[in-house]
Amino acid sequence: MQTVIYPDILYPLSFMRSARGLPKLNYEEIEPSALPEPYQSLLVHEGDMTSRLVAYHGTELKVKSIRSSNSGRSYFREVILQTIQNEKATEYGAIEIKLDSLPAEVCEKILEAQQPLGGILNECHIPYASSPRGFLKVVPDGPIVEAFSEVEADHLYGRSNLITDFNGEVIARIIEILPTL
Repeated sequence: MQTVIYPDILYPLSFMRSARGLPKLNYEEIEPSALPEPYQSLLVHEGDMTSRLVAYHGTELKVKSIRSSNSGRSYFREVILQTIQNEKATEYGAIEIKLDSLPAEVCEKILEAQQPLGGILNECHIPYASSPRGFLKVVPDGPIVEAFSEVEADHLYGRSNLITDFNGEVIARIIEILPTL
């Protein structure tokens, strides 16, 4: 029997949109080589997005939580990552974090919803591996335009990512969509 890691490439965003009664997102999966710069440099890697976005924008990031839910085992949140200095949106995304895979003090920081997951894992010296599952060309709809405040493009780029510990156990499933750059 095959284990399904994701119900679809957009999970957990697809799950969160469905729970809100929103239509499916219009997107296509693309090859990493089809991503134009600077999106290719920001998305095509096996590291955390937090570090890439901090380096690109030259400032630390904070989380603006749009929606969240916590089952005790899994924590879901839909967020905007913003620059600390001027609250510029640097990423829109959805994440499912397996709380039972992390130490209690790390879970506390995650549930505060102030810092991005990558920053917390790095700060707490939690070993992890990041494995992009696919790259996306997304047509921004109302909820995405609302999240970014405005969108000046017919499509945005993003990725579906899986973060695991070094035993291969899932820490998080993430959809990361970047604004117009």
